[in-house]
Amino acid sequence: MWTAVRESLVIKIALVLLVTLTLGFALPAAINARLQLDEMRRSGRAATENVAQGLAAGVRTAMLSGNGITARNMIREARERLATAEVRIYAPSGEEVFGELPPPPAPERLPAHVRAVLAGEGTQRPDASTTALPVPNEERCRKCHEQGELRGVLTLGTAGAPVQLAGGDETDDALGAVASSAFVQIMTAEHEDRLDAYLGELAAQVDGLRSVTVLDPDGDAAFSGGPELALDPGVLRQAYATGEPVTAIVDGVRARVRPLANDPQCHACHEEEDRWRGVLVTATTGPPEPRQALLSAADVSLRHVMLSGLGRLIARFLDGVAATGTVSSLTLHDAQGRLYRDAFAHPEPPAAVAEVLHLGVAGGQGAGGLDEEAERFVFVEPLTNDAQCQQCHGTDYELRGAIEVVVDTSAATESRRRLMLTGLGFAALTIVVTLGLLYFGLRFLVVRPVSTMGDVADRVGEGRLDVRVPVRSRDEIGRLGDRLNHMIGEIRKKLELSKFVSKATVGSVDASESTVERQGQRTRLTVLFSDVRGFTAFSETVEPEEVVVMLNRYLEAQAEVVERHGGDIDKFVGDELMATFRGPGMEARALACAVEMVEAVEAVNAALPPEAPRLQVGVGLNAGEVVLGAMGARSRMDFTVIGDAVNLGARLCSAAGPGQVIASAVMRREAGEAPGLRFEALPPISVKGKREPVEIWAVTRPSKRRDAPSVEGASRDRG
Repeated sequence: MWTAVRESLVIKIALVLLVTLTLGFALPAAINARLQLDEMRRSGRAATENVAQGLAAGVRTAMLSGNGITARNMIREARERLATAEVRIYAPSGEEVFGELPPPPAPERLPAHVRAVLAGEGTQRPDASTTALPVPNEERCRKCHEQGELRGVLTLGTAGAPVQLAGGDETDDALGAVASSAFVQIMTAEHEDRLDAYLGELAAQVDGLRSVTVLDPDGDAAFSGGPELALDPGVLRQAYATGEPVTAIVDGVRARVRPLANDPQCHACHEEEDRWRGVLVTATTGPPEPRQALLSAADVSLRHVMLSGLGRLIARFLDGVAATGTVSSLTLHDAQGRLYRDAFAHPEPPAAVAEVLHLGVAGGQGAGGLDEEAERFVFVEPLTNDAQCQQCHGTDYELRGAIEVVVDTSAATESRRRLMLTGLGFAALTIVVTLGLLYFGLRFLVVRPVSTMGDVADRVGEGRLDVRVPVRSRDEIGRLGDRLNHMIGEIRKKLELSKFVSKATVGSVDASESTVERQGQRTRLTVLFSDVRGFTAFSETVEPEEVVVMLNRYLEAQAEVVERHGGDIDKFVGDELMATFRGPGMEARALACAVEMVEAVEAVNAALPPEAPRLQVGVGLNAGEVVLGAMGARSRMDFTVIGDAVNLGARLCSAAGPGQVIASAVMRREAGEAPGLRFEALPPISVKGKREPVEIWAVTRPSKRRDAPSVEGASRDRG
């Protein structure tokens, strides 16, 4: 029954009349309710988006002022004032920040070693590779932690860590990495006045560590904890040159010099163009016990980072310790047993938040929509990591987080019911609507699809092949729409495929009555080879995406010139272009094309920004008898030209220098006195496959004559 309805237009018309008479009363009311409901949704979505964007602006302003506590208070106040909304902020890693503290966990739910430390039993060692340290609430901590003997519990484990400490450079590097991470966090919090005390306590508490010193780029001590060492300037130069830690022995003391990169967080005090902002030197008088040294360094550093007063810096410090690869587990619990930070945890934010953070959406875009099942609006506004923000957040992420706003829409459910009741008022219109539905039904099923097909046909006639007929049925009109869409697709496919092959290939396929045979024929034509000079060196220093954009810009400029001169692009091979010219005057046209290609590349370079790299091309031309035809495997062929004339053209391209056009003697002879071109004989060159040296000519514009580079120099410049 249903199949007959879908495939028969006559049955559909009969059903339209039946449905019109049956649903004439309910349809207008339903349409009206639907329109009002859609308007409610748009208003709710817009309100949710405005709240998210307003909070994002407020958080950004508060964070730029360097006061994370203000941002936290603002979010807390927003939660209290927005009774029907939930507001959450997520870090780039997906963890929620500025969230409400959960209730303290029951003691039996805590790890045994954490529970023991909180009970006042001191340092715990649940196994040979794990240590739980109490973080005491010292006098200097009372400003933020007024009560209690402990601020928390730091647990560090090393079993299975990627880097196993065995003393020597590995241990020194681990201590330097921990000190560097704490140094960055304390400087970010603008508490450099505490660095001398921190470094001094670090040197005093870590066995075997004699001193820790931070030197500025000139080698002067900026911050110091312990006796300073007189380092040889050559050691500093070596560290800056390699970017790696360097070991030096000074007066019997082992010093490990670690260069400090000038990251965006440091640009408030250091010039942006400087690569390094100094070095951190750890001096040891004897080999410290590796694991105990790491544990002591993490303990002392954590206490001083806490004193900086910004909670996110504590999290970054712990992540920095985890990044050294010397630990396999690292957690921090607060004094009530709540897990404050697990450096190896992988948070799972809501799907909408994860999508924004993963895609790196910027510019105020977000993921939003209506969760009808839960009756709520969800909107996620990204927090972009602007240049001003990178002084605290670095450049590890394109975003510095996201704000999620969830608005309860349960009140709209009752409104929806009232809207449905309002539809009863339209009952009086049903007589008129009944007559109108029959008309509009036939118009929707027959007149509109046919009119749409006519519009699509007109657009195809105008050359637009991106249009499609919307097919909503399987009847005669639906099948006609499918056929029209198939025809448009085939036309578009052929047009797109023609961009990937030469005109000669298309002509060969069109001329073939059946299958294209793998064979060739002799013919005389001119070949042109163009190759970008310095491309290999350029691609090694530029991101792949920028390489593709730059290469396409140069190839596009050259291809346009080839088409203007009646040439046929045979293929692109990386940064090389091969074109052929046929017919009367092909040599003169090819030479004029080659010179204009060099000028087109110069025009591209002139349009680039001053700081952008610039490339040049070298062009080689030759004419002669070649074999033209389809070659390759039965399942994959290439319509191209081969022969000695082609090989010589490629060799001349290799010999051409940047911005140089080299033609063979045949080209010079056949071109005659080509107007607008100047020919200059060059010393003959030896090429592979030729016994005798080959005569060559440099081709330029009379008004742009310049000294041509030597063939040897040109070969060296080839990219």
